[in-house]
Amino acid sequence: MALPATLSEFTARWDKFRESLGFEDITFTLRLSPHAVTEDSMSFSMPLCDELAQANGMFAAASLFGAADIAGTFLAMNAYADAGQFPLAVQSNVNFMSNSKSGPAVATARILRGGASVVVAEVQVADAEAKVLVHTTFTYVLKERRLGK
Repeated sequence: MALPATLSEFTARWDKFRESLGFEDITFTLRLSPHAVTEDSMSFSMPLCDELAQANGMFAAASLFGAADIAGTFLAMNAYADAGQFPLAVQSNVNFMSNSKSGPAVATARILRGGASVVVAEVQVADAEAKVLVHTTFTYVLKERRLGK
């Protein structure tokens, strides 16, 4: 499967994926929504709200990491996974560069290297003013997995 060509196609794939789960997973908790798509990247938007913030009103590190991982996972699913395969993270490198009270955060994922069984993605999360908050790389192994409970 290739990356979606338009934001509306990206949104349709995202909605279909979430409907196929049969329950509300972390993607619902983080309130992720498709933000943009290019020929080599996909971006998700995550609002700054009380549930996703630290006590000081900035993004919680866990929410930033979650947005990065899901962006990389969904990109790998669309770019390399065959029917029935799911990208399982086996390694991550996370650098928290800064934090912000300027939402939403946008997680943009790009493939660094991909193949039949392993995908390496780079994900950058930035605030509403394009200040980089997090830089990550993820290594995913493509495994046969059934979605849902």
